[in-house]
This record gives sequence, C-alpha cells and structure tokens, in this order.
Amino acid sequence: MQRVRWWRVALIVFLVLVAIAYLLPSLPGFYEPMFGYLPRELQDTRRVEKPIVLEDGLEFELSGIRTAAELNRAFRQLATVLRQRAEAIGLKGVTINGSPSPLEDARHVQSKLTMKWENLEEYPPAQALEAMHLYGKLPLWARGSIFPESRIQLGLDLKGGVYLVLELDMEEAQRQLAEELQRNIRSDLRERYRVNCREVRSEGDSLIVVIKPNPEWGQPGDTRKADTEAYFDGLETVQWEPINNGQPNAEGLVLYRLRLDPSRLEEQQEQAVAQVLEVLRNRVDAFGVAEPDIRREPNRPRIIVQLPGARDSSAAANVVKTMGRLEFRLVKQRGGSPWVGTGEPPTPDQIPSDAEVLFDREGRWLVVERTPVVTGTDLVRATTQRYFADIVVAIKFNANGRRAFGKATAEHVGESLAIVLDNVVVSYPRIDEPILGGEAIIRGNFTEQEAHDLARILRAGAFPVGVKIAEERTVGPSLGREAIRHGAQAAALGMVLVLLFMIFYYRMGGVFATVALLLNGLFILAALAMFGATLTLPGIAGLVLTIGMAVDANVLINERIKEELRSGKSVTSAINAGYGRVFWTIFDANLTTILTALVLIQFGTGPVRGFGVTLSVGIITSMFTALFVTREFFRLYEGRRDKTLPIYPLFGGGRR
Repeated sequence: MQRVRWWRVALIVFLVLVAIAYLLPSLPGFYEPMFGYLPRELQDTRRVEKPIVLEDGLEFELSGIRTAAELNRAFRQLATVLRQRAEAIGLKGVTINGSPSPLEDARHVQSKLTMKWENLEEYPPAQALEAMHLYGKLPLWARGSIFPESRIQLGLDLKGGVYLVLELDMEEAQRQLAEELQRNIRSDLRERYRVNCREVRSEGDSLIVVIKPNPEWGQPGDTRKADTEAYFDGLETVQWEPINNGQPNAEGLVLYRLRLDPSRLEEQQEQAVAQVLEVLRNRVDAFGVAEPDIRREPNRPRIIVQLPGARDSSAAANVVKTMGRLEFRLVKQRGGSPWVGTGEPPTPDQIPSDAEVLFDREGRWLVVERTPVVTGTDLVRATTQRYFADIVVAIKFNANGRRAFGKATAEHVGESLAIVLDNVVVSYPRIDEPILGGEAIIRGNFTEQEAHDLARILRAGAFPVGVKIAEERTVGPSLGREAIRHGAQAAALGMVLVLLFMIFYYRMGGVFATVALLLNGLFILAALAMFGATLTLPGIAGLVLTIGMAVDANVLINERIKEELRSGKSVTSAINAGYGRVFWTIFDANLTTILTALVLIQFGTGPVRGFGVTLSVGIITSMFTALFVTREFFRLYEGRRDKTLPIYPLFGGGRR
C-alpha cells in the first residue's frame, strides 16, 4: 500500500477553490450585485462620491481627481454607464446634465452630474438607484484579490448584437497619396531646389512633372537637374523615369513620369488597416459598447466588427462608418460676400484652381478653399455644451492648430469659415474678430445624442482612408437563448449518459472518473473565465466534445488496471502498473489533438478559433484530472482495510 500524498490532495483542493472563485462572477445574478456596473475606479468614493437622491433624480459628484484629462475620462465613463443601465431597467426620457470641464481649487478638480427621467412614479430615484446595481456589495479590496473580476463573455451568436464588415477604400487611399504628391512635388522643387516646375498633373495611374529648364540645365556647375533627379530618388512611394530621355520637347519642356510603387502601396495598405483598427477601438470604447470584437479579415483590406448586446444596428453602424474628418476651410468671396448659392453650382472652370464646391445639409453649395486652415488632427478636446437654445460641440486645438487658426481668423476678419465634416459643410459662420485662444464651437442643429456622438467621434480621431460597410446584420438575442438552452441540454445529457456508463461498467473506478469529469468541467469553465474568453456556439460544441474525450484516459487506466488484476497482481501493484504503462499512450493521443487545436487557434478566425481554445483547454484539464486527480483517489481508497477493488461491471465477471 502506498502512502497518500497529502500535498497533492491539498493542491487539488486549492485548485478547486480557485476555480470556484473564478467561476462565481460568471454565474447569473452574482456579478451585477457583487461587483456593480461602474468601473472599479469609479466606485471608489474618493473619486465618485455616493450619489445624492433628489426628488426628481440622482446627483453624482466627481472629486479627488488630479488632472482635467482624468476628470473628462471619468465623466464620460460615468455618463455612459448611467445611460446603459437606465435603458436596461426601463427608465424613460433620461437626461444627463453636467459638464466635465473642471472647477479648479488648490487640491483637486471636481464636477457634478445629474441624471433625471420621466417615469418617476414607476421608478422613484431610490428604487432606480438600487435597480441599476452601480455599486457592488463586495469591498474593493476583495475584488481582484479574492474574487477575480474577469468572467466568461457571451459571443454575438449567443448574446445577440450587431455584426459589421468594413471594407477600406484603397483606391481612395492611392488617390489621396497622389494628390499629396502633386501638392508637395511642385512646391519642393520650386522652393528647395529653385527649379521652375510648371505643373504636376495626373495622367492615368501616373503623375507627369513638367519642368521649364533654364539654359544652364544639366551643364557643368548647374546642379539643378541632378538635384531634381536625386529628389525623385528620395521619394519612397514612387518609381520615376524621364520622358524622351530627359531631353526638352518641342515646347522646351522636360517631362518626368512618376508611378506609385506597388510594394509601397502594400505597405501603405497595411498601415491604413492598422490605423483604422486603432481608430475603431477608440470609438467603440468611447461609446461604451461592452465586449467588442474588432479584428482584421486575413489577406484582405477588411475589418470585422462584432458588438455583442448592441440593439440598434443603425446607431452602431453610424459610429464606425462616419469618417470623422473635420476641416475648417475659408469660403471664397465674390462681390464682397461669401460665394454661396442654392441654384446650379459653378463648374470647375468657373472657380479658381485652389477651390472646390461643397454642399451643406440643406443643399446649398459653397465655394471653399481646397487647403484647410486646420483639421481634426490638431484637436485636443471635443465636448458638448449648450449655446443659447442649441446643443453644440465645443472643440479646442493644440499649439499648432491654435497658431494656424488664430492666424487665419486674424487675416480674414469679415469673411466666412466653413466647418466641414466628411466633405459636408456643417455651418459657415462669419469671422467677426480674430480667435486666438484655439477654441471654437460646431453648430448644426444637433440633437443631444447627435452632438454627443459627434464629440466622441472627433475625440477618437478620423479614419485615414475611406471606409464603407460591406456587410451589416443584426443578430437577435432569441437565437442566443435557444443556442444556450440546447447547448446546456446537450452537455447535461451527454454528461449524464457518460457518468451512468462509467459507474455501471467500472463501479469504483467509474465513481472516481465521474468526480474527475465534474472537476474537469469546473476547471474548463474557470480557465475560460480566467482568460476572459468569449463563449460562442462553436465553443459550446468544443465543450460538449471535451466531455466525451475526457473519459478516454479514464477508460484506458481502468482497463489497464483490470488486466493487471487478472494477471494476479495485488491492488496496489495493479494500480501502479495501470498508471505507469498507460501514461505515454494518453500523452501521445492528447498531444496530437492539442497540436491540431493550436493550429485552429493560430490560423483560424472567430468561431474556429473559439472552438480551438475550448478544445485545447479541455484537453489540458482532462489530462490533469485523469492522471493526477484520480490517482490520489485510488491512493485514498487503498488506505482501506479491505484490499479488494470493485472495478468490474455490476453484472459481469472478475475477481476483484
């Protein structure tokens, strides 16, 4: 008889307790009251004081925050959670007022936020506060230490939500690159190298650079030709060649042809996709969408966006499809007035070459300068506020934007400045005086929600290239409920059948296998919760498959023990031989399966990867429970005075 290794028993008990701690937050009805919906840092009363219950709503005070940037972020997080929880419990006509602009004092910055709603009779403030579960019952010190905050998330197919496929307009990206080259090449050659560059025009997929050479062009001592060609060599995105071997044509002009380098275009595409991914994540985080899944589609300039729990497809689509390209452009003057009209717009040959025609929301056309005074890339802040009876978006520029904005408004007093969002004129206010503080407002007859959305989009940044929605669909939560119900039924039925068979066929060995199988399921779910994994339909399939695979090792072990007992060995020797001789068989069988699962994780996407994750975790935990946990059960059983081991079927042969 072998001695029980109590350190192993203690380890098993410890792992079970850890698994339960990780799994508890994922149980329905546990996480919300225990942890609360507010982020952990906002539940700290040193940052957000306990709300004051008013007669017609709630009042929150943010205090103890050191910087204005942190205050703005905390204010947005609090407002987002309040809107989500208000919608979840059924509050109607919710209004959230307050400004994240800090009120400075000697110690910290502070701000107040009030929340009111219409159906006060149905939801009095005190009752609504309790129903929203903003604050958890667990003390903050216990969160993350005793009870981890990570939990199993439900995927789009289980929870419902919005599924979008965004496609990047790479033709527009190439066009933008060509236009940028057109602007830069002419000015660089004229200003840096003193070369008389007449024009840079587009011709098919090429740019034609037209130069009027001086008489000394290419002669000894005149380096302008060499400097020009060296400048072309330094342009990393183009390939160039002289037309007519660099000799002047009949008009005395020297022409060069520049083509965009295909390899550089691929690099630009990769960079554009990475930038769009970053902007999308910033936007989705700013809008408070829980558990977003944003990833690139392999080998294509496409991005897949899954927003579990999002109910309104149009609202989510508006977040991601808006370019967010903000520009301030001067409106051209004609006859001492802004060049604006409602009839037939002027044709390109009727307006200056440095101008173009844009339209506003009401269909009016404006002739504006092509080059913006300042763009959204120079923004440092975008918030909403009331301006008389309107909801406006207040913006603030950085140092570069402040200088450019101040200079333009000082030089064009009395003219109009168009505020352009995604090539649509939002408004074109008159410049009454120089604006030197770097602050401005955007007015456009916005609703409160539209103003909030625009401010968030501007804060998150604009897409570097055009983006269009290639696919959009909304998954209803009813499908998720059915999937969860059927998946749970399948898992429960499969587990019950396996357990009954094991107990019937292997008796005490089957009992040990049953306990190991239950612990295996506990460890799998705890591991998924620990990693914050998203459970999908394929993940449930992997979980059900793992239940069947988990007993393979136990079957091999029990059959080997039975063979050793038939050969006349004692119970202790049979158990030792059974585990010793079957280890490598179990290891090899599971190794091949886990290698396949790792391939699915590495190269698969979405559901395929979810299946691979669940399968690989299940294989690891099943090996641990079969080879480690059941071995200690057998050692504990060996401590009995009765030296027999009932491991044969209830109605079958066998000595012991």
